Amino acid sequence: MRAGAVVVGGGAGTRFGREGPPKQFRLLRGRPVAVRAVEAMLAHPAVEAAVLVLPAADFEHWRGFVAPYFATARVPVRLVAGGATRQESSRRGLAGLEMDLEAGDDLVLVHDAARPAPSLDLVTRVLEAATTGGAAIPALPARDTLWELAPDGTVAAVVDRDRTVAAQTPQAFRRGRLRRSLDRAAARGFSGTDEASAVRFAGHPVRVVEGSDGNHKITTPADLARFEGPPAPRFGHGFDAHRYGGDGVLRLGGVEFPGAAALEGHSDGDALLHALADAILGAAAAPDIGSLFPSSDPGLRGADSRRFVARAVEVAAAAGLRPGQADLTVIAARPRLAPRRDAVRGRVAELLGLPVDAVGLKATTTDGLGFTGRGEGLAAIAVVRLDPAP
Repeated sequence: MRAGAVVVGGGAGTRFGREGPPKQFRLLRGRPVAVRAVEAMLAHPAVEAAVLVLPAADFEHWRGFVAPYFATARVPVRLVAGGATRQESSRRGLAGLEMDLEAGDDLVLVHDAARPAPSLDLVTRVLEAATTGGAAIPALPARDTLWELAPDGTVAAVVDRDRTVAAQTPQAFRRGRLRRSLDRAAARGFSGTDEASAVRFAGHPVRVVEGSDGNHKITTPADLARFEGPPAPRFGHGFDAHRYGGDGVLRLGGVEFPGAAALEGHSDGDALLHALADAILGAAAAPDIGSLFPSSDPGLRGADSRRFVARAVEVAAAAGLRPGQADLTVIAARPRLAPRRDAVRGRVAELLGLPVDAVGLKATTTDGLGFTGRGEGLAAIAVVRLDPAP
């Protein structure tokens, strides 16, 4: 099975909104929607050449905009200017495609540039149906009640939804059949809304195969947002280490460990909270704890490190993020963490505004290796997930 693909993106996309570029050139996860539509066609092994039809208005601009994305495509991607109608754009796209394909009556896929995510299975279904039937389209059954409207806007009749489907693309055809059908439609002044309309006008049957719920067409900003999905969480990593020898009581995670050797530090030396604060700041792409709370500041001598975490949470909130999970590790030969583990988890959960079961806490001794194994100091690691704030 061999095929070419024509991706039609010659329209102005006015329903999306007049501010900004046409919908097919909006960025979807960093790449133009039309480019993703072409890449979806090229992902199928049967496709040996492709054409992207661009608006005739500002053609050179849009060609320069999308061409770099196809510099390393596995097959040629030709860029052509569209016509005044969808049908004419398809004719021009097909003519461009045939310049890159060998003679023959192979299959051709015609796809909307505003449908960025057809699955490989969907493309295969359409191609296989067109191989035997000459023309095929994917479609979904109507799920809602359908009404036919009268000219005055009132209800004229109920449409039998059991006999109605919503057509999608890519549509697949024998190349020669599509070419002749489009030429016939143009010669007789027929203008259809898709390529299957022209093929049917020429008297050929069109098979229908199962469409895909994920094969949405981007028409409005809400459609684009659906493909973008919810904002991704952010992750940060923090590390801190202090030697033993400080004054007062050892603090870890904002909890005191009476009788344990204290840690040196300009503040209270709570290495676990310092690592936690840095992890939060890292996930928010903010300056580190040393920038916000420099050890050269005399006002921070002996400061409660919970203050640092609270400030880090504020910085994250200003960036539209909030803590979602924390995983902490203490690396030390002493003290034993187990007796106070629940207290530390509870204190950290309180600082982050999380339930206790969203805070993990572990300890390791390193089996006597390194400065922690020799009992010279203590180290802490923190990993934090920040979620987009609602």
